[in-house]
Amino acid sequence: MSEHTTYIKANALLDKARAKGLRLTAAESCTGGLVAAALTEIPGSSDVFDRG
Repeated sequence: MSEHTTYIKANALLDKARAKGLRLTAAESCTGGLVAAALTEIPGSSDVFDRG
């Protein structure tokens, strides 16, 4: 998956979580923190992303 596609999908996930009033967390092993990194590189993600 390209960086642009990852950014679009991460942004969409954050938007959906915001709309539903959800908080996100990530427990990663094999991905080495890439999921959390993709989510937290988006400005304003801290209002939805809790920890990872």
